[in-house]
Amino acid sequence: MMAGGAGEEGLGVGCRDPDPASAPTWALAMTPIPAPTPASTPSLSLASESLQTMQDLTGDGGVLKEQLRPGIGQPVPPSASVAVKYSGYLGNWNKLFCSNGSSKYPRLMKLGKDITLWGLEIGLLSMTKGEAALFVLTPEYAYGQRGCPPSIPPNMTVLFKVEVLDFIDSEECDAFFELTYEQRDRLPLEKVLKVAATEREFGNYFFYKQCFKIAKDRYKRACLYLREYSKSRDFLARAQCIQPFNRDINNELKKLARYYKEYKEMEKEMCYQMFDPLNSYG
Repeated sequence: MMAGGAGEEGLGVGCRDPDPASAPTWALAMTPIPAPTPASTPSLSLASESLQTMQDLTGDGGVLKEQLRPGIGQPVPPSASVAVKYSGYLGNWNKLFCSNGSSKYPRLMKLGKDITLWGLEIGLLSMTKGEAALFVLTPEYAYGQRGCPPSIPPNMTVLFKVEVLDFIDSEECDAFFELTYEQRDRLPLEKVLKVAATEREFGNYFFYKQCFKIAKDRYKRACLYLREYSKSRDFLARAQCIQPFNRDINNELKKLARYYKEYKEMEKEMCYQMFDPLNSYG
């Protein structure tokens, strides 16, 4: 089970080459535009003097970056699910072959699963929330020797404009989902709380994007991963009676109570949002 995806197509362009030696296995499917169309040209030129001013992320010139706007916080981690706006170009930024710029709420996509273009992954790992950048990817980091006909010719350098809107680090959830039910039951409560917190974070993300059904499912899973609130609370309360001054136990009780309170408040607000349009017609 994937922690971050929402069931749509991934980012990487739509073909697999039948000859493994001539095309990279990580060049999977992105939604292509049927025929390249003219697009507004970013300021960066593919002239050699322009490329020399870009940051070389791979050391071999395979992935070059020009930052358009700085972001905030830590870089995107390898286990993240990210919401990005992107446009892919051929030539000197004059042939648009893919874009999700028309999407009001770009979905969360999992690195390595939904986003599988090697050079683009490398680029995203260098970015922070809110950052916008231009990337130049050589064929070795993009679509290989064969390209992806008809959208991408052979041995084609491609260009991307990318903006990181948000991301959620789902490492704890990913590891949790790999375990058997028996292994999950043996996990320390601290680990389970981290999984629940991440699921709650996903719930918040989808709630504010008005994806109420997905948000509800995430909140429900967050509560289940707490091994039921009352059971966890009773367990910690008994432990507190034995060691009333144990800082770890007291902190876990506070954390559990806070998570549950936030969950109930979000659930209440979500129900109000879902049924408010009905009330307006009453």
